[in-house]
Amino acid sequence: MAKSAYALALRYGQAVFDIAAEHENYDTMLANLETLASMAKDKDVLFFLENPRISLTRKREIIDTKLQGVNPMAMNLLYLLVERGGLGMVPDIAVDFKRRLDDLRGIAHAEVVSAVDLSDVETAEIRQQLGKVFNKQIEITTKVEPALLGGIVARVGDKVIDGSLSRRLQDLKREIYQARL
Repeated sequence: MAKSAYALALRYGQAVFDIAAEHENYDTMLANLETLASMAKDKDVLFFLENPRISLTRKREIIDTKLQGVNPMAMNLLYLLVERGGLGMVPDIAVDFKRRLDDLRGIAHAEVVSAVDLSDVETAEIRQQLGKVFNKQIEITTKVEPALLGGIVARVGDKVIDGSLSRRLQDLKREIYQARL
């Protein structure tokens, strides 16, 4: 997605989040946005709803039929995006909404990369330590990269904590090289 389209998706995400805050229906709105996002990823649906030969009235009829039970505010967002040709932004809007909701609830997401699989105990300890560092409840996804040799690399938002053995070896190599000069 182009940078300007992504920025626009973030503005929509903020607006939808503000509406959910007014109505205190964060969870309902999140569920509805996830439904809309999965629908927007369907190539056949996307082709139909972005087809300029099909009237907006017909598109609304199909949307109403396929999405019964979806919150009226979420439906209005979908109508607006279909009308403006921005249906492809729905997944980014949903991701942004979820990020804002997690932030409101004090939840941060961490990707922890290690050289070997982590045990449940190790994962829980890392979750606890990261929670202390970031003062948030941490949700962890793990990934294995043998090239790290040992230790872990944790990414929380735009912050990286690199405690890998490969990083320490690089630092040592740099120190040795600089000492020779």
